Amino acid sequence: MNQEEINNLLALTAMTAIAPEEIQSVEKMAVSSPEIEKELRSLRETASTLAYVEPALSVPTSLKQRLFNRIQMETKSGDFVALRSSELKWKPHPVKGLMMAVLKIDREKRELSALIRAEVTVDYPSHQHATGEEIFMLEGELIDRGVTYQSGDYLYSKAGSVHTPIAIAGCMFFVKTSLDDKFL
Repeated sequence: MNQEEINNLLALTAMTAIAPEEIQSVEKMAVSSPEIEKELRSLRETASTLAYVEPALSVPTSLKQRLFNRIQMETKSGDFVALRSSELKWKPHPVKGLMMAVLKIDREKRELSALIRAEVTVDYPSHQHATGEEIFMLEGELIDRGVTYQSGDYLYSKAGSVHTPIAIAGCMFFVKTSLDDKFL
């Protein structure tokens, strides 16, 4: 092992960025070499102070919540996720007058599944779909392309389609859409 590889290994050990067995191996190497032991001690002291060198960043609450939601979703049992209605986290939608409860975000497919609820009647801004959008009406009424949809109705808008729906106060629907939709 050359000096550069040893230095890299010592730095990774100091940050505990390698497997425990590898850390033990490096610590054994340090016991037999005073130079390596001194360098490892110095790197560990430096690593332990890094978090205090810069002022703490203020992390937006929305970012924290997204992270916590993702962690919660990933820690649920394997290939099955269940979300009780009492666990829904309703938050203001980017469009004023709407509330949103995110059910699932698939970053790989760039898809979002959510419940949307209209607190007041809202003319949703004209937008274009990057992929298909599915809406299943649960309560109330939604007007889209001049047609009024009610509980139990299903709407599908193809990729590239543009529409400007009107959510009537009290309506609630399930939506599965792209994270890459664009407001026009």
